[in-house]
Parts: sequence; C-alpha cells; structure tokens
Amino acid sequence: MCRVVRVVCALSLLAVGLCCHADQPIPLVIPPPGAMEPVATGIYYEKVLQLALDKSAGTAETNPEKYQIAHHDQVVGRERYRLLVKQGVVDIMWSSSNKTREEELIPVRFNLLRGINEYRVLLIRADDQPRFDRVKNLADLRQFKVGSGTHWSDSQVYRFNDLPLVTSYSFEAMFRMLAAKRFDYMARSLQEIDYELEQYRDLGLVAEKNLMIHYPQPIYFFLNKKHPELAKRIEQGLLLAQQDGSLDELFQSIPNFRAAEEKIRHIDRRIIELRREN
Repeated sequence: MCRVVRVVCALSLLAVGLCCHADQPIPLVIPPPGAMEPVATGIYYEKVLQLALDKSAGTAETNPEKYQIAHHDQVVGRERYRLLVKQGVVDIMWSSSNKTREEELIPVRFNLLRGINEYRVLLIRADDQPRFDRVKNLADLRQFKVGSGTHWSDSQVYRFNDLPLVTSYSFEAMFRMLAAKRFDYMARSLQEIDYELEQYRDLGLVAEKNLMIHYPQPIYFFLNKKHPELAKRIEQGLLLAQQDGSLDELFQSIPNFRAAEEKIRHIDRRIIELRREN
C-alpha cells in the first residue's frame, strides 16, 4: 500500500513539475541595448518586439508560446550578431535589409523606423562647406569620398551609385578618419546626426547645410531560419499594434524620432536620390 502511495505521489509531483515547466516563458535572446546603436534606439527596438509579442498573444494559434526577452551576454559588432542569429545563439536582431541577409535569415518585412533613416544629412569638416556648396547633383557628389562601415548595407548602395568609398570596420574610428581627411563626408540619418555631433564635437565636424541624400533602406527584425512561425507572429503583432495606434505611440515617445519626422515634413534641402540594387 505504501509503495502504491509513493508511486502516486511521484507521478503527481512529476505532473506538477511538467505543468510548471510548460508555464515557463521561452527566452528570446536579442542584442543588449546600445550594442548596435545609441541605447535609446536599442530600447525602442526591444519595446517594439515586446509590443508585437503582447499584441499577438491572444491570436497566436500556430505559435501560442510565452516568451521572455533576454539579452545576449556579450557586446559584439553588428556583423557578428548576424552570424550569431544564423547560428541560433541569438534569436532576433534588427538590421537594414539586403539580398544576402534575407536569404540567410527570416526577415519580418515591416519597416521599424518608418523611413526616417532613409534621409541622410552629410557630416563634413567645418571648413569644407564652400566645396559642398558647389554640389548640385549626383555627378557633382561623385567628386567626393564617402566614409562608411565595411559591412553596412549603405556601402553597397554607395558602390552601386558609383560614389567613391572608404570603409572602416570601426564605427568610432570613422569620425576621426573624417577629421583627418581620409574621406570627405559621412551620410548620417536625421535621428542620428545631432547625437553624433555632440559626441564628437571636439573634431570640428558639422552638418552640411544644403544637401540631403535619400535611398530606400528598410529596417526589419531578422530571425533564425528555424523560427518561421515566430516570425509570422511578430509580423501579426506589429500589424495589430499599427492598427490600434500603440506602435505609433511608442514611436512618438522617442524624441529624436519625432524630430526626424518633423524635419522630413519640412525639408528645405536639395535631395540627391540614390538607387538601390534589387
């Protein structure tokens, strides 16, 4: 009799343990805030992901799991994070898109920055403004060298448009390279440039006064190929958050995002359009 009781108790404890385990959220590993961009921007992407998961939780028939966002324990470069997502070490990251990335990973085709990153102001040396005053079109701009990251999708755009290009593996080093006349300008998005001017104010760099570059560059969530159902759920959640206004509320809570949209609505610069390779 005692043996039967012990067996029943053991089975009961096992059932309770399995139930508790089933209720445990699945960790979703993402890059930590500030690993790939200013901390405030990284937190925005994390909040968008959480919002998408929350909005889709009640409608997720094919992917009903509970998730808990967790940060990867290392700060590495953006290209390294792409490799970690491909290997399954990191589950989700956010990035500009190109053909290779969409082939190697699963893109959630929902533009997270609503295009504000696609309008670029030129960061130049202060005493070079008279040289840039003479730039009227793309042909004129080709007389200057642009600085860009080695693995940035921007670099592919510049090459495709025959813009002379100097690349660097180090983001921070590029500002000093610009000051040292290794190249003539960097093309920085409207939500980035004010922060960077403040960060590197001792280098004598300024925002060019008259020009703006524009090219398509959507920012997507990217997942490992093993997570197609999760990708669908995130997309569904983003669409729901867009429909009920909660995504716009989150976007507008970021001061430099609001400022960038306002600048785009009142552009008073000469826009040079660049083409993007399909």
